[in-house]
Amino acid sequence: MVLGMGMVFFILGLLVIVIKGLSALIMKYDPVAVADSVKTPQPSQIDENIVAAISIAVQRFRSN
Repeated sequence: MVLGMGMVFFILGLLVIVIKGLSALIMKYDPVAVADSVKTPQPSQIDENIVAAISIAVQRFRSN
């Protein structure tokens, strides 16, 4: 039982080391530009007719 648990622990540890190594290798050759990929959302203008239609639909839904 101890041998089996030890093997599982060893394999999971090896898996973590391999994944971290591959991640470092990938980041070395193809870094992700975080600042370029993040865009600030622009506030959208919602038509007043759409707001009114949604409000009426919600009122009808709640009344049933």
